[in-house]
Amino acid sequence: MKQFLSFVRKEFIHILRDPRSLLILLVMPQIMVLLPGYVIKNEVKDIRVAVLDRSHDVYTDQITQRLYANDYFIGKGEIKSEQEATEMFRKGEIDLVVVFGSEFADCLIHSKDASIQILSDGSEPNQASVRVAYAQQVMAGFQKELMQQMAQAGKTGQQFNIRVNSRMLFNPQQRSEVNFVPGGVGMVILLICCMMTSIAIVRERETGTMEILLASPLPSIDIVLAKLVPYMIISLIDMATILCISYFIMHVPMAGSLLVYVVTAVIYIFTSLMSGLLISTIVNTQLAAMLISLLLIVPTIYLSGMVFAIESMPQAAQIISNVVPAKWFISASRKIMVEGVSIEYVLVEIRALAIEGLIFMLLAWKFFKTRLA
Repeated sequence: MKQFLSFVRKEFIHILRDPRSLLILLVMPQIMVLLPGYVIKNEVKDIRVAVLDRSHDVYTDQITQRLYANDYFIGKGEIKSEQEATEMFRKGEIDLVVVFGSEFADCLIHSKDASIQILSDGSEPNQASVRVAYAQQVMAGFQKELMQQMAQAGKTGQQFNIRVNSRMLFNPQQRSEVNFVPGGVGMVILLICCMMTSIAIVRERETGTMEILLASPLPSIDIVLAKLVPYMIISLIDMATILCISYFIMHVPMAGSLLVYVVTAVIYIFTSLMSGLLISTIVNTQLAAMLISLLLIVPTIYLSGMVFAIESMPQAAQIISNVVPAKWFISASRKIMVEGVSIEYVLVEIRALAIEGLIFMLLAWKFFKTRLA
């Protein structure tokens, strides 16, 4: 029994002396449990709403004021046309547009029946439906208040009906696959480029072949690139396969330029490869490379906007999400595939991906040279 306990003690000492093991055993479980509870919120906040008012009467003014005063909405002012609304949706400046017809007040006063149209961004159908529902609650509250005012004025027999008609731009059928295909491509690329690249390079070091390769006449940078290029090609093939399946079988559109999409994807692949290379320079075993890759991939699922709206997350999580490459790629993919935007609308995403890729590359090269020394 004493020998058994001594072996147990020896194993504990090995674990405590290895910071990577401690990271995997103690930190990773906490992240996997705490992050979903901290990030996932069912409610949608800070809904940016603009108003297209063709009536400009006392009732539309009251509804607009109720919207802007509601804690769930942020007023973005009045717009002049639906074309302006579409442009603002593509730029990511608004989430909803409330449209009042030119005869709204006349219909409400004389026929006791009026309609309001709500435009929303259908590229994220689940979030769009929730946003529309919140706006409908505001309209229902105004209708109830109006009937109470009439009752107080002695007009108890009057009934008012305000109909809310919603229209999803870019995805009128509210198909969920339109939302998930861009995210699926991002996750597949991250898995191949980050995890498989880090494991492949560490495997060469574990088996001792990396030292043999570095002793060859080839420059070290050529050797590293030779390890990365196959995974880049495989990622492009997987991306093309997923896009073909989504287009021909699932009928997910490619509304924008395929060339712009490919350019964005190549930059994202580069960034993911550099993250995998960076991991390979700081670990010594394939198991550690795989676990650290998973440690990065799990938060990415929550913070990329693939499933959960980033706008609904706490402020700290929103800030952290800016360093997640998948967030920028998924955002750009949705804009290109669903909204059909041109390259100037995704320059922010492309710039962010390129900067992160360069940072990962410089860090990886620095650590790689340190190992060679």
